[in-house]
Amino acid sequence: MSAPDDILILLAAGSAQRMQAVVDDKITALLAGQPVFLHSLKTFQATGLIGRVVITYRNEEQKARMQALLAQHPTGDLRIEFVPGGDSRQESVLAALTACEDHTGLVHIHDGARPLVTTDAIRKVREKAREMGGAILAGRAADTVKIAKEHSTSVGSSPDRALVWTAETPQVFRTAIVLKAYRKVAELGRKVTDDSSAVEYVGQDVALVENPSVNLKLTRPADFVLAEAILKTR
Repeated sequence: MSAPDDILILLAAGSAQRMQAVVDDKITALLAGQPVFLHSLKTFQATGLIGRVVITYRNEEQKARMQALLAQHPTGDLRIEFVPGGDSRQESVLAALTACEDHTGLVHIHDGARPLVTTDAIRKVREKAREMGGAILAGRAADTVKIAKEHSTSVGSSPDRALVWTAETPQVFRTAIVLKAYRKVAELGRKVTDDSSAVEYVGQDVALVENPSVNLKLTRPADFVLAEAILKTR
């Protein structure tokens, strides 16, 4: 059996402003007895697909804290490296991808604040990305979505809910494709908030892979309570 060749980019450089100072750093905070970022890292490792992990970090203090936590929670011979993040998610992803530019396989880009991702979901989105060149984990919209008028809080339109999906992570692509895409949007001066939005600029189709499991992103203090409750049911 060949060694795993996929790369995981784990985004950990976010500011956690909406945590209302309840936790100093949501990425290294404990969730069900384990640091948040290690939940998803170990889930990816358990798939047997990942040969290298690139973690973006906010500052040297956070990097040192993550390194210390990794020492306390060994991950075997998994290759892990750190890349300084930027002021935005977009800048952090580009920095991490640049560190991987010689890679010819698939890269999984995942928010470090999504600790509930499952091995089954990772494998499904990876398989679709291998087939098409790009795929993202996503959920069908449960609520009716409203598009506001520009510079207004008035309703401008109501798209058909059957066509609306909410993007999650991981988002998986051939490394060369997504790196080309991020360089393109940087060249054009465009802002994107997820990876598939960047890839759309280079004409690459991206498959939507429905996720039947909860894949919560820890954004507010109450999310920790909910995430811990979900982990107890698994």
